[in-house]
Amino acid sequence: MIPYLVLALIIGVISAIRWGIWHGTRTKIEFENEKLEFLEKKFAFLNDFQFNAETVISDPEIARILGLINRQGFKKGTIKSVDSSLPHNENKPWKVFVTVKSGTWPFNDKEEEIEIYSVSNKELSENEEFLKFLEAH
Repeated sequence: MIPYLVLALIIGVISAIRWGIWHGTRTKIEFENEKLEFLEKKFAFLNDFQFNAETVISDPEIARILGLINRQGFKKGTIKSVDSSLPHNENKPWKVFVTVKSGTWPFNDKEEEIEIYSVSNKELSENEEFLKFLEAH
């Protein structure tokens, strides 16, 4: 019991140090909360989207995303959530991920986070859709 407690303590300390270093060295980005919200709303239509091998999509953006998901081994499943990540600094890209779930628990349950979109901070700041979103807020 004590070795498990020590292991949990070590993992906790390492996680706290990593979190502290990440937040301590991170550069605050202009409009970061608005950019996170914009990216998540841009892809919000994917929440609870169900797909299978026979799904026919005429929208090229959805077809591209389903192609990325299929390459990760998902032929059938549901997109459970859409999340965007905050970059460490302005030189790192903004990324959008979907959480895909397939199968049924406990037999062949599979859940994975897949990157579907990446954009530089400069491109996002100059994006017309984002500028319109910013004006509306």
